[in-house]
Order: sequence, then C-alpha cells, then structure tokens
Amino acid sequence: MSQPATISAVVLCLNEAENLGRCLNSLKWCSDVLVVDSGSNDGSQDLACSLGARVIEHRQQGRFLITEQRNWALEYGCLESEWVLFLDADEAIGNQLQATIRAAVASAEHVDGFELTPRYWFLGRWLKRTQGYPNWHPRLLRRNKLRFEGGVWESFPEGSVIGRIAEPYEHYAFSKGIDDWLERHRRYADWEAERITAYLSGGGTEALGTRRWIRLRRLSAQLWPLRPVLRFTQKYMLQGGFLEGWQGLVFALLMAGYDLITVIKVIERRRQREGLPL
Repeated sequence: MSQPATISAVVLCLNEAENLGRCLNSLKWCSDVLVVDSGSNDGSQDLACSLGARVIEHRQQGRFLITEQRNWALEYGCLESEWVLFLDADEAIGNQLQATIRAAVASAEHVDGFELTPRYWFLGRWLKRTQGYPNWHPRLLRRNKLRFEGGVWESFPEGSVIGRIAEPYEHYAFSKGIDDWLERHRRYADWEAERITAYLSGGGTEALGTRRWIRLRRLSAQLWPLRPVLRFTQKYMLQGGFLEGWQGLVFALLMAGYDLITVIKVIERRRQREGLPL
C-alpha cells in the first residue's frame, strides 16, 4: 500500500511577528515548514524557529517580487516533498481545508498544481461580495513541475494542468492596520503604473507582466484614467459591497484610493518621459 503524499509549506515573511503564530500553527500538519524571511527586525525569525519552522533569510536586490521569492524557495529551500503549499504570513489553513488538500493531492495523478481561494477578512467582517469570492490564487504545486510568473500578480504558466480547491483559506490582509495596508498598496500601485506606462508606450500585452486575466488587464490599462471610478463601481455596486455594511463601503473607497494613486503615478511617469515638471 503506497504512502500518502507529503506536503511542504512555504511562508514568505517580512516583520510578521503579529501574524506568524496563527499562520504557522495552522501548518503543523505539513511534513516540512519553511519561512523565507526578507530581513525582519521584529523577532519574526526567532518566533518562527520557536514554532518549529526552518528559516532562511533571502533579500532580493531591487524591487521585491513575490513570484521571484516563491521561485527562489522552490529552487534553494531544500524542500522535502513533491507537493508544496504556499501561504502568506497573514493567512491560515483551517481543518476542513487541510483535509481537502490532502484528498486533492492524493487523487491528483495528472494535475500539476491547484488554485485556492481566500476568505478575505476586513475589520471583523468577511467581505464575500466586495472581494468577489471565490477569487482564485495559485498556491499548491508539484515542486518539479511548476514555477510562478507575473511579478506582483502571480499566476501559473499558461498551459499548465491546474485544478481548484473550493474550500477557502483565511486571509487577514488588514491585520497590521491601515499603515501597513497603505504601504503595501503603494508598492502595488508603483508596479501597476510601471506596467501601464510600458503598455501605453507600445510594449504590448507582455508589458502588463502577467497572463492572468489578460483581457481585463488590457482594458484596465487602456482606461487607466477611469480606474478609481471603475474600481469603486465594481466593488461597491456590481459585486454588492453595499450589502456588506460599512466595511464594504470603507474597503471599496480604499481600493478606489489605491487606483487613484496608480493613476497619479502613471501621470508622473508620462510627464517625466516628456521632460515636463511634476
């Protein structure tokens, strides 16, 4: 009788002492847990070690790209298992999802990877409608079959044999407060503005950085000045954020603000290219 497949887990980390305990405790069922740390100074590395995880520090040169950090872990993390589950420090796996993952891997003879979906928590409320649940993310893969692509907005390579696991994981993206959320989305806006500017300058769809939702991303780049209005309309009206109380309204406004920053950064880049003052 064959042994059930084992699963290694990888958690990316930078100053996540507030979240690591919940995350790593939800991964105790994995055969191997690796924390890839980008240079924390809040005790995250010591905490991870105390909870039984292996810790490797890897600082990227230049802009941090999540796909590069995940791929680095696959190449150099000395992972034990064929299957690797990726989780961020502000996420957690429940018991039901654990069982579902084990069952999926056991029957995945011809599947190279799986997309999972988060249950997004914001100020005490699951934003099911506002965040468009289910919202699929590449998180579980065969180590010798797949790598990530896309830079900031990650995806599996086109043509991969991918399944989906419907049982959600928990995502506490606002767990470190507004300052952390704004800083992360400032970085995302910088990346988005760079991609949009390259696309508008004739870079083609390759300039958008990922094949994931490529038609929607191309349309979004073409309509870039309208992104804040379109985002608010999408989140609050079309997806039903108005049904999720004040949290739905606040989150839709925050996302519109994120897109407003993206628009301003596109204007900055275009003026700089033309030699105009800011």
